[in-house]
Amino acid sequence: MSAPVVSYRFTLDPAVKGSVGAVSLIPAQAYDETKGYGFTNTKDGNEQALAVKVAPGDYRVRVTLGTKKAASRTSIWAEDRRLMMAPVALKKGEVKTVEFIVNVRNASLATSEQDAAKAPRVGLRGDEATESRTWDDKLTVAFSGEAPAVQSVEIAPVTARRVFMAGDSTVTDQGGTDYASWGQMLPRFLQGDVSVANHARSGETMKSFVTSLRWDKLLSEARAGDVLLIQFGHNDQKKQWPRTYVSAEQSYPAWLKAFAADAQAHGMKVVLISPVSRRTFKDGKITNTLAGYDDAVRKVATELNVPFIDLTAKTATLYEALGPQVSPQAFGNGGKDGTHHNAYGAFVIANYVAQTITDPASGLNLKAAPDFVAFDPAKPADPKNFELKPTDWPVMRDVVTKISGN
Repeated sequence: MSAPVVSYRFTLDPAVKGSVGAVSLIPAQAYDETKGYGFTNTKDGNEQALAVKVAPGDYRVRVTLGTKKAASRTSIWAEDRRLMMAPVALKKGEVKTVEFIVNVRNASLATSEQDAAKAPRVGLRGDEATESRTWDDKLTVAFSGEAPAVQSVEIAPVTARRVFMAGDSTVTDQGGTDYASWGQMLPRFLQGDVSVANHARSGETMKSFVTSLRWDKLLSEARAGDVLLIQFGHNDQKKQWPRTYVSAEQSYPAWLKAFAADAQAHGMKVVLISPVSRRTFKDGKITNTLAGYDDAVRKVATELNVPFIDLTAKTATLYEALGPQVSPQAFGNGGKDGTHHNAYGAFVIANYVAQTITDPASGLNLKAAPDFVAFDPAKPADPKNFELKPTDWPVMRDVVTKISGN
């Protein structure tokens, strides 16, 4: 049974007088199921993770930052480590209030046409059912940084336009310490009046996205005018997975068209994205291990007259610009992974996606964050000196299941 739709007001700094009706909390106060709020900080981590029990939906979160005691730097994340905005650095005594919208969901579908008495559930895998903050009955907002300073947090339900994502491990909200995907970095580059709902999951193909009911869940929450970003390919091309394999020439474009048609029937605006390249160098150039699949996305987007983002080409340009020696610094597992990214790689790629979907020419009517600066994949930022510092990145959990997609 879903939690009731409620609003919350918390004061987290004992030195600050809270508003009328606000609850005073400190990070040492663990989540209390009876009260419906408290902290779920990762053990031995570097975050302050405030969780509140809420019903599925969208919530406007208003956070007041700063302290009279010292300068501060606070990074804000939601659910499974979605970056909500740029880190906020304040001088001693400075105060700043920021707002953003968080999408919350659980694994239940509201109805079942085949069995009205038993609503179906999304087929969760790995640690999703036990560890993921995405599929529980809570809204989690976490703070990290060199010296985070949070005075108060207010949470209230809101109706917002949604940006959905369907995809695999290169898109999903990664929980593993040294892993990240562009989907979880995207909110930072968008204006805070939209809700980003990332339904992607490691190991997914277009077929498994349907059979696990993830597609049903996504469509059940869609409204006319919402945006859907689709990026598959890494696992769909695996012939060693015969149950979900699709050919680049025939079945893959057919599935893309089916997804797009389904979404458009719900009034959604569709964006097709070619899969990110793998880091496979030969003579200083990236070999295209996704050949055929990237071109299929391009052709379907042209046929359907929907926006297309060529991440296969953009990421290949990025890796080549960094070079064989530096490009591992954009990847997970200390650079040993050649497919999945770390915070830096995910951050940069999310910027490329934001460039297209906030371009007025796209027709999506999405706006970029006020401080948005477009990155050039041919001139990448220094992996050791970009917007996020190591102390900003919240340490969460170990990856308990092998991430597929290589």
